[in-house]
Amino acid sequence: MLKQFRLSFFQTFSITFIWILTLISIFFKNDTLTVLYIWNLVAISLIFSIIFGVMYPALWNFSSMKASNKIFISSAINLVAGISSVWLFSPYMFEIIRPWIILMAIATVLGHIIGFYFYSNWDNKKNSDDLNKLLRK
Repeated sequence: MLKQFRLSFFQTFSITFIWILTLISIFFKNDTLTVLYIWNLVAISLIFSIIFGVMYPALWNFSSMKASNKIFISSAINLVAGISSVWLFSPYMFEIIRPWIILMAIATVLGHIIGFYFYSNWDNKKNSDDLNKLLRK
């Protein structure tokens, strides 16, 4: 399990860092990056890799909590991480989105509820298909 988390962490970190650098290269062609700003990009990649590489798999695949607790925890952490990432990327952009934080929180919770609904339906169907295959043997 730890090996899986470590691999997932480093894959997510690398992909996020390359993705952010690609977006910056496309949209901010003439700007130069300072060393301090590159550390901000590393912090953003670290946030994403902790959440999507470790926290989500641990919470959704290995946790025995109720679904409502999982939805609340993942929504709260996702919102805080997203806002932190925006602030690290651009404090000016953070000031633009600050009035919309409540709406983003509502959208995050609704998104997690809808995502959980579809995921649980898919997982139940997959498990029932696997059990039916075992019964047919």
